[in-house]
Amino acid sequence: MNEKNSYLVKAPLIGFHEVEVGRKIADCEFGFEHNQYFLSTIVNADDQEEAKKKGELRLQQVLSVFTIHTGISYTYDAIRVDQISGEQPFLHSSHMVLVGRTYLPLGKEKIEQIEKSLEVLSKLPNQEKSTKRVDRAINYYLRGCYLETQWSSESFLNFFKVIELVSQDFAESYLHMVNSQLKGTLLKDLTLEETEKLRTQKRLVRFACEQLGITEVDSISRIVERRAKFSAHATLREIIVSSEEFNSCKVLAGRIIMNYLSHLQTLVED
Repeated sequence: MNEKNSYLVKAPLIGFHEVEVGRKIADCEFGFEHNQYFLSTIVNADDQEEAKKKGELRLQQVLSVFTIHTGISYTYDAIRVDQISGEQPFLHSSHMVLVGRTYLPLGKEKIEQIEKSLEVLSKLPNQEKSTKRVDRAINYYLRGCYLETQWSSESFLNFFKVIELVSQDFAESYLHMVNSQLKGTLLKDLTLEETEKLRTQKRLVRFACEQLGITEVDSISRIVERRAKFSAHATLREIIVSSEEFNSCKVLAGRIIMNYLSHLQTLVED
């Protein structure tokens, strides 16, 4: 690849928070033009097509982390790619003006949390199971946010998949904990199969939350029980999810991803 060919990749944001122009998040930067914000990054590539793929992938990752921290599904359109250095000719994409909307501003603490999450993501080994688990969890969360105003029950299921997926990483630790607690009791001679029956989904989710430092777990029972209703009613009729159940599931899913990233960071540092 010709390292002298640099491209500025910009994503006009259809909606975003009030943010300082020039504010950098990881290797991306916020700008403002034609009455709307955009997020941009600079990449090195052989040509415009490669630059667009690399740049859009990075911009999507940054916006995904924003979504996890805020619960808002951010959208953009007409990715623009401009060559800013390298060999001629410089190729510029067509210009589009979109109508944007502004969300409530994000505080300094929230921005710092987003930056920390992005830093952890950049350090995770690509081939690790935990990294793939994080990627899948983020995709489920994004899909949940996307479907939120269209199909709430399907949105709820995607948020629950986040909780379920991350909790599975603590299944082995849960069994060790159970076996340790059974020692010295009348149940010490339980078989592995019998022990695993003690690992209900509700107990595993609660255990995973405890391991991730999430203590406000009173809603877990209601969330898991509501999820079970979907399996019990395998019909085309949509299962009704209350606003409280939906919001609890969405908030818990987001917190689990954020805290799981912090958990993985300690493992990488060790």
